Amino acid sequence: MELNIGRITIEGEALLSDFVNKMGLDGALVASAEGLEMASYFKSDLEADLIAADMASLLASTLSVLEDAKRGNMNEMIISSDNGAIAIKDLGDDVVFGVLAPSGYKMGSLTVSLKQFVKSLQEL
Repeated sequence: MELNIGRITIEGEALLSDFVNKMGLDGALVASAEGLEMASYFKSDLEADLIAADMASLLASTLSVLEDAKRGNMNEMIISSDNGAIAIKDLGDDVVFGVLAPSGYKMGSLTVSLKQFVKSLQEL
């Protein structure tokens, strides 16, 4: 997957804002595999740097488990909780994409949302 990292960094907040509001999400971010925030947009006051680091850590751990268990590549990871869901997608090129969905958000819609946004990132 070819991504224009420079454009994501420059235009990322606007892209994420449009995506989050269009899809009815609580927020989204793009971060490096080292956990450095590249772009983010959240409807509430959240610490993007902390969430970026945590998502990168989750991605690294999950990729390690998949490799050890010989389960192939990760498509996406969705974590459900009492207050919503978090979805994480490995974009390759040492980039992670994560979204925060509100409680009651349909998991199928979340998967479709991830794929649509990744496609729009590839078109930059």
